[in-house]
Amino acid sequence: MRERRRNYELMIVISPLHANEEGIAAAIERVTHSIVASGGEVSGINQTSPWGRRKLAYPIREYASGEASRRNFTEGFYVLITYSLSAAKVTEVERTIKLTDAIMRHLVTVVEQKGVAVVATEGVEAVAEKAE
Repeated sequence: MRERRRNYELMIVISPLHANEEGIAAAIERVTHSIVASGGEVSGINQTSPWGRRKLAYPIREYASGEASRRNFTEGFYVLITYSLSAAKVTEVERTIKLTDAIMRHLVTVVEQKGVAVVATEGVEAVAEKAE
């Protein structure tokens, strides 16, 4: 049986300690490599305006590499990655993200196709009209 592929958006916030060009490129490369290795396809990476380096809504306490205590971060580097992957493989990608020290926070969302939902509701209305 063929697994269903879905479209996802992944927002990652990279620590300002790793927000130089090499650190950002390394974090993005690690995530995209994990997606491709799991059988997915990356369709876009956006780190330009309105993303990029931004002030956080609230401070995030996170361990910095080599330090024993947590630090408060008030800025982060945002990157939006869009990709398609089978639903069963998303946990493998999230595991890689959690093990990447440069990434402070992440959020994976499913991109819903709007056209499919509209067609389904129109079909229900047509059935209701025929029943009357």
